[in-house]
Amino acid sequence: MAVQGRLGLVFQLFLQLRSVAKVMRALNERDLELPRRDRYGDLCWTRATLTAVAAILKNPAYAGAFVYGRTRFQPAKREGALPQKAPRPMEDWRIVVKDRYPAYIDWPIYEKIRAAIRDNRAEYMRIKTRGAPRNGELLLHGIAWFARCGHKMYVRYKGGGEYVCNYLRTQEGQPTCQHIRAAHIDAAVGDAFLTALAPAELDALSRSRRVQQQMNNALRSSAERELERKRYTAALAERQFNRADPDNRLVASELERRWEAALNDVRAAEEALARQTPSKAITQVAISKELNDKVISLTGRLPQIWGDETISDAHRKAFVAMPHRKGRARPW
Repeated sequence: MAVQGRLGLVFQLFLQLRSVAKVMRALNERDLELPRRDRYGDLCWTRATLTAVAAILKNPAYAGAFVYGRTRFQPAKREGALPQKAPRPMEDWRIVVKDRYPAYIDWPIYEKIRAAIRDNRAEYMRIKTRGAPRNGELLLHGIAWFARCGHKMYVRYKGGGEYVCNYLRTQEGQPTCQHIRAAHIDAAVGDAFLTALAPAELDALSRSRRVQQQMNNALRSSAERELERKRYTAALAERQFNRADPDNRLVASELERRWEAALNDVRAAEEALARQTPSKAITQVAISKELNDKVISLTGRLPQIWGDETISDAHRKAFVAMPHRKGRARPW
């Protein structure tokens, strides 16, 4: 039950935060470990890592599907080297049997998660992705394209913010295609975004707030179950120690060490749960409760809301990128 709850929480967090790194940090900030099998096949709990979180999110079995042929061997790059195993694109998987196992998420959600993870990779030129929204005042970081040459523009803050199409210069030694000061571009994009945001869409902000509250409740519930699990482990270690033969000092010493370690884990879990105050509530790419109330009550005054100091640069970038999630970003 604890394993199922923790795996379900990983998917909930990603659907809310849309970033593997943010999920990892949210778990570790609350000392919520991930289940895994050790080399003997026994269940153990370990600290969340980027690799572990990504492996859970990408595993099609958690979407109820049996899949065969997710990887392939690539030819050796140099003589004498061994072939390297590499992942296949989803469309090239050899066998996919859906609805084979009990699922945490349905298949369309799984496909969206895979697409979001791929899109978050900040390899702008090689795989044409946008990257996860980051801090930095320029709005179009990772989503601006130069229509003339068809390459992605990158941002440059040195000497003032500007968008630069420098691909042909770096790859072929040609002159820089274009560099444009960002202030006027970002102002026009912000105005277009606010104009396109119909009043009916403000309900989505209220729904986002409710989802955020549900996520905070899920995190606290998971922390409470984590504490229960560790208390049970400590009680089990205590019983094993009390039943040990005192004359067998080697066994008794090892059981005492395990009991002490279990008690330390209980204390750490209690402290982690105590730290989960409202100020520690998870933050997402959304707006705060106060700002949410402003939006609902001040329909038609979104420009003032957009300029509110509580909106971070990363939040604005996420808002601007959202209309293009299903397709490639619009060329600018």
